[in-house]
Amino acid sequence: MRSIYLCLILLSFACLSAFANPVPTDPQIVIDSGGDPLDLSTKINVVQPDGTDPLHFSFVNNLDGIVTSLTFNTMVNAGLTDPEWMSGFSCPQPLGYFLSCAVNYTSLTGALQYQFSGVNPSDGDENFPIDHDNEFDQFEGIPIGGDFTITLNGWIKGATAPSDGKALYANLPMFDNSFTATPEPSMVLLVAMLGILLVSIAGFVRRRENRKERSTE
Repeated sequence: MRSIYLCLILLSFACLSAFANPVPTDPQIVIDSGGDPLDLSTKINVVQPDGTDPLHFSFVNNLDGIVTSLTFNTMVNAGLTDPEWMSGFSCPQPLGYFLSCAVNYTSLTGALQYQFSGVNPSDGDENFPIDHDNEFDQFEGIPIGGDFTITLNGWIKGATAPSDGKALYANLPMFDNSFTATPEPSMVLLVAMLGILLVSIAGFVRRRENRKERSTE
């Protein structure tokens, strides 16, 4: 009788664990708030699967601009047709920093891309370190000095399609990672004002030289 109770208890814990940490039906990439240790400018390519599930990478945007897109390219097996894979190639919600995440799979080659992009216009409150922690869910990109975490879910060894058992990849894939950053609106305005000032100074100097030439004639 004790062994039956023990089995039931263990089974209950197993069920609770399964519900608490559901395994995604397909490999996913999640971008969330938090993070800090790694500089985005030099460490973005450390985001690579190693079989651990989930796998977290903590970053800080150390660039001189707001990150407006993050793209992850990789190669998996070609010819995947399992409908559960096709419908599963998506990004978990909410996206937080970005308005959209497109997942593109090319059946002919096996090319797979996750692209987080699209941002709302900046509202000018991205000052680090006062406001940047509140930028998540504002869909304005990752602010300068902002912390964020990239999580790989489901990138395990031997991943297979749920219904037909076809392998998603032969070995753990390698990612080619990239980002796009744009200057803060305040910086753009400052550069524009400096440009206007330089043009004005050049015009003033030119007019002054013309007056000198006329006065010597």
